Amino acid sequence: MRIEEVPAPSAPGPLQAIVSPLWSGICGTDIKEYTGHGTSDYAARHPLTGYEGRPLILGHEFSARVEEIGAEIENVKVGDEVAVYPLLHCGKCEACLRGEYQNCRIKAWNGLSSPWGGFGEKVLVEHYQLTPLNGIPASTGALIEPAAVALNAAQKAGVSAGDTVFIAGAGAIGVLSLLAARALGAAQVHVFELNPKRAALVGKFGGTVIPADAASDIPGYLRNITGGLGVDVAIDAAGKPAANATALESVKPGGTLAVPAVHLEAVTFDIRRITRADLTMVGSVGYTRHAWDATVAMVRSGAYPIDGVATAKIPLTEIVARGFEVLSQPSDELKVLVQVNE
Repeated sequence: MRIEEVPAPSAPGPLQAIVSPLWSGICGTDIKEYTGHGTSDYAARHPLTGYEGRPLILGHEFSARVEEIGAEIENVKVGDEVAVYPLLHCGKCEACLRGEYQNCRIKAWNGLSSPWGGFGEKVLVEHYQLTPLNGIPASTGALIEPAAVALNAAQKAGVSAGDTVFIAGAGAIGVLSLLAARALGAAQVHVFELNPKRAALVGKFGGTVIPADAASDIPGYLRNITGGLGVDVAIDAAGKPAANATALESVKPGGTLAVPAVHLEAVTFDIRRITRADLTMVGSVGYTRHAWDATVAMVRSGAYPIDGVATAKIPLTEIVARGFEVLSQPSDELKVLVQVNE
């Protein structure tokens, strides 16, 4: 990874804008790119964006200031601060016509399969990517993207008022899933996290940390405190086979397991439990447009208090030493935000 000068984006088209990123979050997906385990190295031009692989400007979780707008842009003006919806889609395929942009057959992401990313000083974006912050602080705006990932998973899992929820993992998505579940009305959210410093933060965000001495039988622990039933919903936010197995075993009959975590390998589980316990397992990739818009509205109203998830804020000049190097090793940080422009 290096910081270098690249050509600025060309002038925006009628329904495009150029923005200057303000704050950009480092995601686990970015870390995979940094360590060589990512998937963004396309051998051919991306069918939607024309992206051709390395070098890659990372960053898909970011807020920005509008610098230039196309002639037909109406929802923002120059100088406005926005959260950038980083999911690019064709608008023509079956999924897009249903409004399921996260399932677009040729979707792309800023910072992963696009020429422009949130760690660059300028980004060319489409009109539908511009979400006015309207009073949300720019640093919080950079948390909208991962918060939408978590809310989407909680919504797909059907978290509702009075539910008991188990979350495996208290990284950024795990803690945001905790906040999302509480915002949707969950009465109890139990979280297991191996890192003691991260585990210590669970109570601050309104959850209950599962004690370390229960680690050998978390499903048994959860059944014991739920009258023998298990939890209504489990969310795998750890991306580890053992965590997924634990989450599956913790759900009560008729309950739901959601998997927003990105697993690096195949996971084996007993399909008979899905059938015999009448369980639902749902995948959750990115977010629907509804989940994105709902996240913004809930953050603005205070119903989804995500600010505390940013545990470190650093300048762009220290992105490698205090950002990627730290997060590529076991770390106590939840989310590191990088100030790209002032």
